[in-house]
Parts: sequence; structure tokens; C-alpha cells
Amino acid sequence: MAKVLVTAALPYINNVPHMGHIVGSHLPADIFHRYLISSGRDAVFVGGSDEHGTPSVVAAKELGVSPQVLVDRLYDVHRAVYERLDIGYDIFSRTSSEGHHQTVRDFFEGIEGNGFISQGSVDMPYCERDDMFLPDRFIEGECPKCGYEDANGDQCENCSTILNSVDLVNPHCKICGDSPEVRTSEHLYLDLPRLGERLDSWIEENEANWRNHVHGAARQWLDDGLQSRSITRDMDWGVHVPGQEGKVFYVWFDAPIGYYSFTRELGEDVAREVWEEDGEIYHFLGKDNVPFHTVFWPGMLLAHEGLNLPTRVVGYNYLNFDGRKFSKSQGVGVFCFNLLDSDIEIDTLRSYLTTVIPENKDSSFRWDDFRSHVNNELIATMGNLFNRTLRMIFNNFDGELDYSGLEGLTEADRELVDAIERMPGEIGDSLENTEIRAAYRKVMEFASMGNAYLNKTMPWTTVKTDKEEARRSLYLTLNLCRSLAIVSAPILPGSMQTLWSEQMGFDGSVLEKGRWSEADKVIIPKNHRLKGQSIIYKKVDETRLDELEKHFQRPHSLESLVI
Repeated sequence: MAKVLVTAALPYINNVPHMGHIVGSHLPADIFHRYLISSGRDAVFVGGSDEHGTPSVVAAKELGVSPQVLVDRLYDVHRAVYERLDIGYDIFSRTSSEGHHQTVRDFFEGIEGNGFISQGSVDMPYCERDDMFLPDRFIEGECPKCGYEDANGDQCENCSTILNSVDLVNPHCKICGDSPEVRTSEHLYLDLPRLGERLDSWIEENEANWRNHVHGAARQWLDDGLQSRSITRDMDWGVHVPGQEGKVFYVWFDAPIGYYSFTRELGEDVAREVWEEDGEIYHFLGKDNVPFHTVFWPGMLLAHEGLNLPTRVVGYNYLNFDGRKFSKSQGVGVFCFNLLDSDIEIDTLRSYLTTVIPENKDSSFRWDDFRSHVNNELIATMGNLFNRTLRMIFNNFDGELDYSGLEGLTEADRELVDAIERMPGEIGDSLENTEIRAAYRKVMEFASMGNAYLNKTMPWTTVKTDKEEARRSLYLTLNLCRSLAIVSAPILPGSMQTLWSEQMGFDGSVLEKGRWSEADKVIIPKNHRLKGQSIIYKKVDETRLDELEKHFQRPHSLESLVI
């Protein structure tokens, strides 16, 4: 069985994450990884911090601290946020580690040895006041393609076009605001044009596996004509280029190698199975990262040779807040730092966020929608099914049905058994195709089938006249609840584990013991005894909603976090 690597895009460590970052990579990657584990696949989930990006250097300069001080503090914040959201990384590492630095240098030497590195001069913006070249996020200006006024020197945030800093219209230094002059600087280049034919073939081979906007972005970069891409920058912060004084590797050369170096931290045998043998690699990321993961990073891998290309690049669009773009300065959004001192039920948040993952178009976080989803779907459908099934078994059978088998089934019974046998496979097919939202809709449909069956068979009534019929109805419903817990666990890991072990009385982890391959079976043994029963989700009333909204929109000071 091939080992599977799941990754989420490495976040810039220049501030705290917001919910857009979560739904654009971390959460769907986590759900997919948990599904693989439940399916019995040999899978690892790897992530880490991208600490060498110019946004971190700019933020550090503004605070008057070293980049190392900034990233050390913010790394801890990011890691705490992901842990609070139950994002189950096998490793969450750092690009500032010495192991990563060495891997980057080794990777570069491999590409250089294969003849895909050249050297040349290039015109670069230079700020006289700050006495420095202005790479990437050190410079802003108007995007030459879409006219967006705050485009960065490496990419326009509005249209996702990859830029060179000298392409900006009316540029200015992000530190002092001065207009830069143009000077010549020597840099190393990756010869992408020589890789164009192989990249083209690989992209077309994967068209059926990629969403349209992912394939379209890759296709556009190729159709516009590949050019050699600079892989070095005039900076002190980053992975230093061997033999090049005052040069570090471009962050988009440095960072994706982290997928490889972090896998190596789990063990050289793990890295070998994933990257050199028959491993599968799934990258989850936002649409602004798509060109780099579909052209630049695969080009690096082809130039290096001997390492596997990604199996699938899963790109997402943007999450807005109530129809508006997330903005820290304007207090627009849901800021994850506030999770760390919030008592919000994490699975209610994960549940709602799953419904707004921007798979094919931009989506929006709305607190009213959060409340409606929790109360009218999560609780009314799933929570209600679990609660009343377990409560009736405790109230009428003391927590033990003493029943098994599939004899004497009615038409309604057979329909429920059919649902148990069919729905886990359908849900699994959606997750296998990384269609997370579709999978969750089917999960809710599955729960609705259980509720409809209870409403039809009414065991609360039949228990008074035909206890065996009530026993059979509740036994079948309990089996559906078991199946539902297994297929819901990748999305709702905390609450489903509580339900699995503390209420339904099953042993071990719902992901590891509740195997997907057995979710389609009616197999609860005759002598099984439930362990407890309680409500697993709390309703969100207007007062509670107001509290949550105010709490998560609280501004935070980067200075107070770092200094």
C-alpha cells in the first residue's frame, strides 16, 4: 500500500491566522487525512511555518525586532491555534530549522548539478533611503493586469497574477513610502522554459483530477510563456545561497522544499516511501498559491530528479466575512488568535466551516449562518438522532438492547439497512475526490434517514405494545448511529470520539477502531451495553451569538504578541 502525504500550505509567519487561512488549507487537509486514516490508509499529515517570506521581515522591521524574534513568537501562536481547532498534524515544523536549511541547499545543488541553474543580471527596485533592494512584499504598487492598487512585488492579491517587482505601476517602498529607483543586481535563475514540455504534459494528465480554476491557473502560466525565474533575493534573512554573499533563496524556492524536509523529520524511511517510491502527495492550498504548486514547485522537482510530483493539487478560493474581504486593520473577519481564550465548542465551528469551504467559488462566513447551521442542522438533525436513540435505549432497556440479527425485517427496516450499507461508500467517494462539502451534505442526509426511520417506526410507542419490535428498531438505529459516528469523525473528531467511547461504549479511537470498511455493516453484538447519554452540542441563542461575534472580532496588537 502506497504511503500518502497530505500537506497544507505553509502559512507566512507575519501575523496570526484568520478563518480564511483555516478553510483554505488546514481544515480540508485535516479532514482528508483523518478520512484516509479511518480507511486504513498509511497516511501522514505534514505542515509547518513559512518563516523566510518578506512579510515576516517587513513586520519585524515595523516592530523594531529581528525576524527571528517575530517568527519564534508567532510560530507558537500558529501552532496553538491549529491545536485548538483539532488540526491533527503529524508534524508542524519550521523553515528556519537547520535541518530545513541544509535540505534546501542540498536540493539546490541537485538542480544545479543537473544544469537547470543559470546566473544573470536583472533590474530591481532599490530604495535609497533604506539602502536596500525591494524584493516581493517590500514593494507595493498598481497591478499592471487588473489595476489593483495594493499589489505586492511578487503577486497581485486581487487577481493572483505572478509579478516581477519592476512590473508594478507607481511603486513605493513599503517601509518608508518612497518611490524606488531601478538598479541592476546579479541573481540565480531556474530554467523553467527547458521544463515546459514536461510540465505541460503533467498538467494535462492531471486535468481530470484538478478543479477547473486550478487547471486554468496552471494553463494560463504556461500559455503566457514560461520564463526563467529568479530563485535568489538580496536579503540577510533566509536560507543563504552557497558561495553568494548577501543572497538568500527566494521564499517560493525555499518554502515548498519544506514539504520534503518536514517529511524527512518524521523519518528518512517515511520520506523515502513518499517521495522516492510509490507514494501519493496531496497539496491543499489557497488559489493565490496555485501557480507555484502547479508550475514552479513541480518544475523544481523535475529539475532535481528522483522525487515524486504531486498526485493532486487541491486549490480553494477565498473566504470572505459577511460578503467583505477579511481585514485586520478594519476589524473585518474572524481572528483565530481569539480562539485561544474562547469556550466555543470546536466541533460546532468545524461543522460550520466545512459548509463554507470555498471549493469552486468564494464563500462567506456569517455569524447568523453559523447559528442557523448549529441549531437547525447539526443539532436538529445529527444531535437529535444520537440523543433520542441513546435516551430511548437507556429509558426502556437500561442501556442494553440484548438484540442482534436481521430477521423479520419490515420494509422500513430494510430501507434503513440499505442506507447503512450504501451511504458510507458514497460519503467516502466524495472525500476520496476531496469534495469535502459534498461529503458533509451526505453525512447530514444519512442522519436524516435515521430520524425519518424513527419517526416512521415510533419505538417510543411500540415499546408499550410490542417490545421486541421496539428493540429491533432501536438496534438498527443504533447501528446507523455507529456508522454515522465513523463517517462524521474526520469532520467532528472531538464530539464523535466522546460519543463513540463515553456514550456508545465502543473501545479505542473512532478513527482507528471504527474502520470505514466496517461502517457499512450492521454488526453491534447482542451483549453490547451503552456507557452513557448526554447532549453533545449546545444550542446557540441570540445572547450567545452576540458574545461569540464580539469575542472573535476583538482586535489584537501584533506588538503585544511579539514584544
